[in-house]
Amino acid sequence: MDERQPREGAPPPREAPEKVAAARSFLEELFRRMGGEVAIEVKETPEAIGVALTPAAGNALELSSALVEAAQVLVNRVANPRAEGRKWVNLDVGGFREEGDPAVEAMAARLAAAAVRMGQVLAIAPISPRERRQIHLALVASGEVSTRSEGEGIFRQLLVIPAKRGAQG
Repeated sequence: MDERQPREGAPPPREAPEKVAAARSFLEELFRRMGGEVAIEVKETPEAIGVALTPAAGNALELSSALVEAAQVLVNRVANPRAEGRKWVNLDVGGFREEGDPAVEAMAARLAAAAVRMGQVLAIAPISPRERRQIHLALVASGEVSTRSEGEGIFRQLLVIPAKRGAQG
């Protein structure tokens, strides 16, 4: 029996130099092929890999939010080819995202409260992978609800599941 083999749903490895190297290499090549000069700074934590993208002065490539979101989806596919031991790569322009978006965290709290109040599973319309993950993380410690993602690609949606379903008063 190989004890190094990660199991389904295993937590991310504390250090993953191969994932960091794959992410950096992929992003350097992606932006080079797009004709942009972008400085890439990587910061690994036990939970994730943060990548700060800083465009060079006079750069022809605009790092729009749509481009950053698309690059994040691609770099996560490259750095995490299998589900086991997945370590999320977060891209940001101008610095690392040390904290989540407060608006998304507030939305997570409202969704949890609504699911508990109604006693039903709430299916959230497709949102960005970053927002979906932030909601998962915001609600993971909640004893009142759990979360799960279902679907594929642009049709992937988030489910907020109350711990006691159908407990309407």
